[in-house]
Amino acid sequence: MADQTIARSNKIVKKKKPIWFWLFWGLISILLVGEIWLFNEASGPVKIKDNVSKISKSDATFDVSLNKKQINALVAHYLNDTDNSGYTFKIGDDVMMYGSAKLLGQKFNFGMALDAKLTPNGNIVMQAKSLAIGNLSLPIKTVMSYVRSSYDAPEYVTIVPKKKQIFIDMSKLPTTQGIKFKAKVINIKADQFVFQGGLANEKK
Repeated sequence: MADQTIARSNKIVKKKKPIWFWLFWGLISILLVGEIWLFNEASGPVKIKDNVSKISKSDATFDVSLNKKQINALVAHYLNDTDNSGYTFKIGDDVMMYGSAKLLGQKFNFGMALDAKLTPNGNIVMQAKSLAIGNLSLPIKTVMSYVRSSYDAPEYVTIVPKKKQIFIDMSKLPTTQGIKFKAKVINIKADQFVFQGGLANEKK
C-alpha cells in the first residue's frame, strides 16, 4: 500500500506543466527584455554643453529676485506651455519631481528629490538624490531613463540618466520681449533665487 502511495506521488511530481504556464512566462520574458532594451536606449550617451548666456554685453542688465512660490508658478507656466506628459516640479525643502512610470503594464506614481546647482555660465543642473515609488525599489537611473523615453522635453531641458541629472540650458529658454535670462543665485534653503536679465544677443 505504501509503495502504491509513493508511486502516485512520483506521478504527480512528474506531471507536465500546462501550455498556458509556459506561454505566460514567455510573455513576461518578452516584456522584460523589451523594457530593458527601452531603458538601455533611453540611457544612452547624452552630451551636455554649458552654453554661454545670450545676453548682450552692455550696461542694460538687471537682476530679478524670486522666492519659491514665484518659482513654482513660473515652472507651472512653462510646463503648461509644453507636453509635460503628467510630470510636475515643485520646490520645497528640495526640488521635487512627480510623475508616473509604467512597468509590465502597471503604472506606479513616484516622487524624486533633486538638488539644484549653478553652472559657471548661469545654467542649472539638478542632481537626483532620492526616489520614492510605491513599495518598489528601483534605481534612480531606471526611472530617469523611463522619463527621458516618455517625455518630449523642450529644447532647454536635457535628461541624463547615467549621471542622474536634469540640465536646464537657460540660453535656450524662449526670449521674452527681447529679453534673455541666466541664473545667478540658487539657494533653496534661504529661499533665494536671482536671475540676471538683459537684451538678447541672438548672434551667439
